[in-house]
Amino acid sequence: MKIDFIGIGAQKCASTWVHRVLSDHPEVAVYPGKEIDFFSFYYNFGYEWYERHLADAGSAKMVGDVSASYFSDTNAPDRAFLYNPKMKIILSLRDPIERAYSNHLMEVKQGHITGENLDFEKGLLNNPMYMIQSHYAQQLARWLAVFPRDQIIVIFQEDIRDTPSIQAKNLYQFLNIAEDHQSWFLEKRVNESRSIKNAGLDSFLKRLGGLGRSIGGGKLVQAVKRSDLVRRLRRSHNQIDLRQVVPPIHEDTRKRLQDMLADDMRELARQIGREELPWPTWQAINKKST
Repeated sequence: MKIDFIGIGAQKCASTWVHRVLSDHPEVAVYPGKEIDFFSFYYNFGYEWYERHLADAGSAKMVGDVSASYFSDTNAPDRAFLYNPKMKIILSLRDPIERAYSNHLMEVKQGHITGENLDFEKGLLNNPMYMIQSHYAQQLARWLAVFPRDQIIVIFQEDIRDTPSIQAKNLYQFLNIAEDHQSWFLEKRVNESRSIKNAGLDSFLKRLGGLGRSIGGGKLVQAVKRSDLVRRLRRSHNQIDLRQVVPPIHEDTRKRLQDMLADDMRELARQIGREELPWPTWQAINKKST
């Protein structure tokens, strides 16, 4: 059983949305944990290990995994092509400066950054990958060097926000699966800026969910998790908004990053055949050049 498609990121660019709207499609089997990271971190485990994680695909028409680590990994394009030259590639992007800030929030959330490094500017100095991963054209060039352009779809988080049904339909068309499917996650949003107040409570809820799945109540657990009531309770009682803790981007930093990313964004537009990109940073650099 060959894997048919991979979602390659970029990190903090709606890869969760891509995973969810494919997970409940009746013609798709996708690795349930979202990120298996085979072509980036676990390639030495071999194809059998990789395919074993999707061995219960049943009669699915398309089988894949979504791992945001693939996009910026220098070896992943060649490894994926060697495995399956007909692999379909799903790339999701967002405004590159907002992606970098979201990356920073994730690092804070995971405890990799503390104290005085909470400022985004300190985070930039602490972690070069913030900007490396936001140079999209540089990363995409490696994928285009091995995969034909028509095997790669590029979608934007901003378009997902504004027209989720259209973006899902485009994704389904790309994978040649039924376009009329209505995912339960279609208009849901994942807030990367929220962190856990009470780690003990969160751990308890996760263990409770695991117990439910172990006794055959997996579908019930998922239904409860999807409940708007449960989501609101978790958000109001056990989550904090990191944007209230982490200072916003300084305006001079934003302008400096705009200049840094300008050539890369223009090259990205050329690569994907678009005259416009749906990003404030794109508008800012074009306004500056006129």
